[in-house]
Amino acid sequence: MVKKIRFVALSLLPLCLLGCSLFGHKGPGSQSPPPAVAEVANSPIRIKVADVSNDTRQVFDVDAIGMLWDGVDKALAKRGMLWVPKSEGQPYVMDCHIVYFKESSLGKRVLPHFGDTILKVRVEISRDGRHVATINVSRTLGYGKGMWTLRAWKVVFADVSEDIVKQATAKL
Repeated sequence: MVKKIRFVALSLLPLCLLGCSLFGHKGPGSQSPPPAVAEVANSPIRIKVADVSNDTRQVFDVDAIGMLWDGVDKALAKRGMLWVPKSEGQPYVMDCHIVYFKESSLGKRVLPHFGDTILKVRVEISRDGRHVATINVSRTLGYGKGMWTLRAWKVVFADVSEDIVKQATAKL
């Protein structure tokens, strides 16, 4: 009987200690600060994403082209660099190519190098038909950092999109 009580107590102890903090729910009546209003930076550089292509010739369970296109558009808009039709001047044109993408599951990521989620992207930037810059971005999420991430492909695409815009800003 004592062994059963010890077993139940040791089984429930981690749940009691970590149960509420794992989900981060705030109870009723808790005061949270109002959401910060993000100021959009205004940049003289305007970039438009003309095309995103899948050079791997594979079909994925996730919309790789759409996620990369939306991610780059959001990252450009956040920095005030997204070209819209009413913008003045000639924009830089960005063509993104998914060179390699390997999606994985949480169960596979527990083993080293077996279940890494990998995304490699090449971006060509041009203006007025002239090539201006090439950007190569790679991101891996696997064993160790990011191992317990659910839907890792979303994190990988978001990180790559931010890195593309950061490198484009540095090169232009």
